[in-house]
Amino acid sequence: MSKNKKRDEVERLQETVKQDASNEIDIADKVELVSTKKVIYIEIDDEVTTVYDKIKKLSTKNIYIVLPHRAILFQSIINLKILKRKADKAGKKIYFVTNDSNGVYLAQQVGITVYNQMNNQDGPALFSTEVNDDKLRITPLKATVNSLESDAPTRLKEKKISISEILRKNRGDKKYIDVTKIKGKKAETKAKKERPRFAFNAPNRHALISLIVVSVSVLLMIIYIALPSATVYITPTASVLEKSVNITLADAVKNRVELSTGQSHMIASYPVTVTSKRSITHFATGKRFSERGANASGKIIIINTSDSEWQLIAETRLQNDDGLVFRIKKGVTVPSVSNSGPGTVEVFVVADIVDAYGLIVGERGNIGGDRFFLPGLRESSRTKIYGESSEAMIGGVTDFVSFISDEDVEAAKSRIRDELMRAVLEDLRAEVERFEVESETEVDFKLLEEKKIVFISEPKVVIEGGLVGSDRKEFTVSGEVGASSVYYNNLELLAILREELELKKSPQKKLLSINDSSTSYRIFEIEEARGKIKLTANIKGIEQYDINELKDRGAKLLSKIRDHIVGKDIEDAKVFVQNLPEVNKVEIDSWPAWAPTIPNLPDNIDFEIRDATLVE
Repeated sequence: MSKNKKRDEVERLQETVKQDASNEIDIADKVELVSTKKVIYIEIDDEVTTVYDKIKKLSTKNIYIVLPHRAILFQSIINLKILKRKADKAGKKIYFVTNDSNGVYLAQQVGITVYNQMNNQDGPALFSTEVNDDKLRITPLKATVNSLESDAPTRLKEKKISISEILRKNRGDKKYIDVTKIKGKKAETKAKKERPRFAFNAPNRHALISLIVVSVSVLLMIIYIALPSATVYITPTASVLEKSVNITLADAVKNRVELSTGQSHMIASYPVTVTSKRSITHFATGKRFSERGANASGKIIIINTSDSEWQLIAETRLQNDDGLVFRIKKGVTVPSVSNSGPGTVEVFVVADIVDAYGLIVGERGNIGGDRFFLPGLRESSRTKIYGESSEAMIGGVTDFVSFISDEDVEAAKSRIRDELMRAVLEDLRAEVERFEVESETEVDFKLLEEKKIVFISEPKVVIEGGLVGSDRKEFTVSGEVGASSVYYNNLELLAILREELELKKSPQKKLLSINDSSTSYRIFEIEEARGKIKLTANIKGIEQYDINELKDRGAKLLSKIRDHIVGKDIEDAKVFVQNLPEVNKVEIDSWPAWAPTIPNLPDNIDFEIRDATLVE
């Protein structure tokens, strides 16, 4: 190849490299022009806070939110207002993609741009689906909609090296290579390798066996000493830590100056007032026979076994074991016992309308022969005088009507009062929850439900007149009651309690967990004029010994354990570690599994610390 041909070849390669570099720069410029967008998908039961948590984690400014039909986010316009306000504060521009007509309307009221699934002329269609399809059927997004990920091609800052420069570096001063010389050198080298320089005699068999035995012995010794390992699992001793703190709830208006200065252990409180209204339906319990209803009647023989005669007045009750009551219509005198036997007298009786349990008797009074006792007598006297019947009672017919009695009206009034007292607390809690939803900041409002704080007015009961005695099966009674209390931000209260709990824990221990649900309080002073409520709040947590080999105290303890258990029997090692005050539980796993002792090398002993779990 001539020098001119080589020069032409090099120039052609350089031109190709420049053209490829120019193409790479054009592609990088186009990638930089792609607008960055992000599409997220929301579940039907995602709350406002859940949606915002997904948004704030994204670094993209323009975010398209795909919401399914009947999403819980569309249940109130307040949800959309809160989401838009938080997104604006975070510097995010949000768009909705949905086919929920109610959601489209609410989003337009708030000022959020909405795209539906139809390819119409109102705006760009990101998705395609049927017009009346309730299910969201997503199609692949266009390239201009997809998010630009961090691994997109970027322009290289380093200077590119052309092919000609590479050729010049590798070419050196030599232009041609003599292939025959290379082949000759290879052949000479091969010949040298084939000629043996030294001659070995066959090894002695006994020496070889001895060498193998020694090698195996050394290897087994190394395996026995170096390879065994053990892992000690330690659960530190833990205990329940409890802290009580005096906290003042100060009215946000009356004490705004003190609250603005950040008084210690003082948080703001706010008043809440509601009026609860309820109505209930009460069923009449009064019953009387209609024109066709009738009581059973018949004859009973009264038997007297005492030594004295017994006088019974009219309407004296006789009752059987089933609760059916019959009354004597005329007064009688029952003779005493004599030589011929107990004194007896026959009486005519009529059944009561209701039995001893308040149930209509009617035809249930048509009974056969039975034994009766006098319920008006003492238990000891009931065996001395009693009644028996040998004939069946007849004439009982069950046909009655319901009417409203005085007892029904009083019972209805008592029920509505109880209902109002229960409902007023529910309404106070609901009002506090509404304030929490409408708040622009993250809060956790709690209602003070102490009786000395909650003020409830006298309930007003409304009931129509002329009910007593009317033939009705049911009637309605209504009422209303007013109530007021105060509420506070529980997050501020928990922050104070957690800080105090951290200060109380032992320096040798760490706070493993704080049980927020264990919080309780007791009010000990109320200053109505100053709008202050002083209470003692309690919180519980779990603290355990801090055994951390990266810290000085933990490293010393683990070093002490390692030095004492090295080479010992596993069970003895467990007993030693278990008896340490810092340890609640210990387990040891060794390798190989059948090894009865701890390894002799301290470096082969590892530790793993497990957090304690307490069940209260």
